[in-house]
Amino acid sequence: MDDDARALADERRRLLHELEVERNQLIRNIETCRIRDIDRPFIGDWSLRDIVGHVSSWEAEVVTAFRDIREERRPVLYDFDNDKLDEWNRDHVERKRDLDFSSVMHQLHGGRGRLLEEIELVSDYDLTHDGSRRALLVRSVIDHDREHWHDIAARLAGMSGARHEGRGSVVEDATPA
Repeated sequence: MDDDARALADERRRLLHELEVERNQLIRNIETCRIRDIDRPFIGDWSLRDIVGHVSSWEAEVVTAFRDIREERRPVLYDFDNDKLDEWNRDHVERKRDLDFSSVMHQLHGGRGRLLEEIELVSDYDLTHDGSRRALLVRSVIDHDREHWHDIAARLAGMSGARHEGRGSVVEDATPA
């Protein structure tokens, strides 16, 4: 293996490791919450179930974007109207409100499995080169998981909120400049 190929493989491993670390931290923080937090407002108006459903909905959008790129289509995610972000979030949270918590957790785990399957289909170069659309998508999921586990951790610590580091939304993080 030449140095360039090794560097790309190393970057792929780092990216996948970060994806795993952030999801594991999100799950640990979810598991730290009390049962009553599943159904009652926990952060703002959202219960823990709402947060998990929200994260799984956005990950499904990223999986769809991966498939679109693989099939040489422009991802719908790139044309998402940021002015409708709050409405989209409310709508998707509301759709999952009748599901039990184990179902939304199952969706969260299933979505990650589908994302990893899509990533597996991509070469190291296509996943990690400078300007890679797929790397942006993966980073958007990493940042989204981090944002929500930070929010949960802050709430568990009795703080009003967490500091956010990403550009602001999965759409902004995933869309090339």
